[in-house]
This record gives sequence, C-alpha cells and structure tokens, in this order.
Amino acid sequence: MRKVLFLDIDGVCNSAEYAERRFKKTGKGGLLGIDPILAKKVRRIVKETGCDVVLSSTWRLYDNARHQVRNEVVGFIDVTRNFQGGEQNGRVQRGYEVKEWLDRHPAVEQYAILDDDSDFLPEQWLFKTTFKKGLTDEIADNVISHLNAID
Repeated sequence: MRKVLFLDIDGVCNSAEYAERRFKKTGKGGLLGIDPILAKKVRRIVKETGCDVVLSSTWRLYDNARHQVRNEVVGFIDVTRNFQGGEQNGRVQRGYEVKEWLDRHPAVEQYAILDDDSDFLPEQWLFKTTFKKGLTDEIADNVISHLNAID
C-alpha cells in the first residue's frame, strides 16, 4: 500500500447543487445520498492513481452508510478510528484520526485527504472541496497529480 485517499462523503460525493438538481427532477428533498457524477470522479482518482481508499467520513460510523459507499462510490480498505482526540474550537479534528491511521501504516508513501471540512492538521495533504459543489474536476486532477508524484 503506497498511496491512500482519505475520503469524506458529504461535500465530496454530494453537494447543494446535487440536492437542487434532484429536487428539480423529482420534487423530493431530504437527505442527499450519493451523486453519481461526483462518485464517478472519485473512481477516476482511484483508477488513475492505483490508490487505496480509507473512509474518513462520518458515514464510516453506520453499517448501511458504509454499504452505500461501497456500492455507489468505491470500495475501501479501512476506516479511520473515531476518537475524541485534539479539539479546536470545541470540534474534534479529524486530522488526528488520519494521523493515527497513518502512524499505524508506515508503508504509506503518499496520501491525500478529500474533505469539505478544515479540521485537519496544518501539515496534512488536504484537498478541500465545498458543500456547494462537491468534488470538482480541478480538485480531482490535483489529487491525481499529487498521488502520482511518487511514481
């Protein structure tokens, strides 16, 4: 395992734009689910880099959500642990969960984090999406370039 992508779901594989599109098409609101267009962009990252995926999203905490990610986005090899580590402004930083996972897997040579949140450590390789748009082609291209930099 040389390359790893830490994957968030909300704000990466779904977005406000997807919710608007879905509402216009079906008249239904509510929980977003997975945008097939954004999921395809994640699969492109995996295909073009050969990376393994670790689910760092809160979706990792629920069996049915993990199943949905595997079926609609991409398979993943592991999930980050959920613990009350370092806090910043009262929020647990997922950066500590990523760090803990990387510390247990020293064979990882390159990694990237895809997330719309900023609760990561300053030295971590965060590729920040927005909840408005989710994963864009530009961000996907940047992740691909970063992960392939070790080849």
